[in-house]
Amino acid sequence: MDRETPSLDFAVIGHQDSWPNIQSLINVMRTSELEELPISKIKGIYDYIPPRGIFKMHVKSPTGLETNGLYIDTFIAPDKLNAQNLRANIQKVKDAVKVAHNLNIKMTILGGFTSLLLEGNFKDFEGYDMVLTTGNSLTSAYVVKGIEKAALQNGMNMSKSNLLVIGATGDIGIACTNYLKGKVNRLLLCARNMRRLEVFGQSLLKEGHDVKYASDLTELAPEADLIISVASSSDIKMNALKQKVIICDAGYPKNLEEKVEHQPGVFLFHGGMGQLKHGYFFNPDYTSQFYRYPAPHLGHGCIIEIILMAFEGITENYSIGKGNITPVKIDLMYQLSLKHGIVLAPFYNSKGIMVPNKKVSAT
Repeated sequence: MDRETPSLDFAVIGHQDSWPNIQSLINVMRTSELEELPISKIKGIYDYIPPRGIFKMHVKSPTGLETNGLYIDTFIAPDKLNAQNLRANIQKVKDAVKVAHNLNIKMTILGGFTSLLLEGNFKDFEGYDMVLTTGNSLTSAYVVKGIEKAALQNGMNMSKSNLLVIGATGDIGIACTNYLKGKVNRLLLCARNMRRLEVFGQSLLKEGHDVKYASDLTELAPEADLIISVASSSDIKMNALKQKVIICDAGYPKNLEEKVEHQPGVFLFHGGMGQLKHGYFFNPDYTSQFYRYPAPHLGHGCIIEIILMAFEGITENYSIGKGNITPVKIDLMYQLSLKHGIVLAPFYNSKGIMVPNKKVSAT
């Protein structure tokens, strides 16, 4: 994978969301003759692994189109996604983009934490001859379509429901709020940066929407019927919820289930995901080692967005710059998804596939 490969149409730049996933990845990349490494040893070497291509992707559309991509891991540790490590992480992302550039790949998506660079300072990547996106338009589409479908299936009237958005001033949080603001009874907005939250909340109030905002989640959660979480924080507290509530956990990593597992009225699903019905293949195929889901051919909305851009020949930057994702962009990307046989992922969480008011194990 270190030579020029013109047949690669797109690159996906990302990182793993947990040490168990990292352990599986590192050990499956090693030859079978070598002893399996424990997490303790992996943590000692992980920061020194440079970004590199891990596996290729091949995707088919019912239109007859096919496209090929490469997943490039930045090897950013999941417990170092913080301000103290920002400079080192940015350098890893830049190095990963160079890997894609050196392979003559013309389209790249920066996923997970790496997307923050495109939400903020795009100038770092202007010198590369490639189209870039965060993939946040399609991720937002799968989140809002998922919450609408869950409400319908669980008999909840959205127009009479209060929607809580956790991480409301992030790119996806803003996009989801703007998409749903006229479809719900009240908006409850939560974010850590009170200044940005107040600016966003006041703009929605001026539009005539019923809005309450706070940096303290405990002030908002008891009022929520629907919850969208797009925050990456691990210290979210989900106390005093209503007896019946729907939660779309679209954060990365997804970490809300243990906070609500003893509350029986909660319908919690992992959001922002799509299902590629007509073929989604990896080489090498790591789906049994660390890329595991309870249904076949599931993928993150951000990754699917770059796949759709490759199918459609979109040759301009798409989801870049915080706050630039409009309802029109969300609907357009969602329609392109359906055109290419990619649908909203079935409802699932860590326990398996879900049905309304009942959780069942994956088969």
